[in-house]
Amino acid sequence: MSTIIRHGDTCQIKMAKGSKTVEAVVDQFIFEQTLDVIINKSVKLKLKWNGKVYEGRSAGMDIESTGPSISYTQTGLRG
Repeated sequence: MSTIIRHGDTCQIKMAKGSKTVEAVVDQFIFEQTLDVIINKSVKLKLKWNGKVYEGRSAGMDIESTGPSISYTQTGLRG
């Protein structure tokens, strides 16, 4: 038996100093390593895992996210 990790298509992005939160589309996601998101179909951000949250910088702003929702699925012996 093995475990399959699946993630959601969107996640919440928060400005570190402000309280503004925006929903972003997940482009690429590696669990507890990197998170690439697209905001408003035009801005692509690369966030890295720091042990607690994904964080990055863009245009002088610190941005953080807890990442997309994650679900774990156990497979049986036959698939």
